[in-house]
Amino acid sequence: MKKFQFSLNKLKDYKTQVLDKEKNDLAQLRMQQQQLNDKKNNLEAELKRSNDEFIEKSGKGMTVLQITVFKGYHQSLSQQIKELEEAIIKMDIRVQKQLNVVVEATKEVSSLEKLEEKQLEEYKFIAAKEEERFISEYVMNSTYK
Repeated sequence: MKKFQFSLNKLKDYKTQVLDKEKNDLAQLRMQQQQLNDKKNNLEAELKRSNDEFIEKSGKGMTVLQITVFKGYHQSLSQQIKELEEAIIKMDIRVQKQLNVVVEATKEVSSLEKLEEKQLEEYKFIAAKEEERFISEYVMNSTYK
């Protein structure tokens, strides 16, 4: 009997390649998402540090120019944080969409794997029947000689 070969093997290989590509895309998006979150956290830490410095210096006395510089810097940091928050929300949506794509691709590959298992079981059953038939014929032929 010929060796088992899954009839949809090329399709399964293709779907597996697609799944791997989609997983890589998801990993890239998650890395970008993490970088955005890290930038936001760094800016928030810088804003807190600058606020603390402002409070310390204002207690000792500051010129109007120094106060204006601090306020402008704080506004700039706050604006950057707001923009990053918006970018993070957009990135979260992209990540979720890509996650859905990966889930669908995984389902497709999984269904092909299950179909392959079913075909393999059928192949094994037929092979066992053929072997059983061969043994029966061999026994019948050897007893008549």
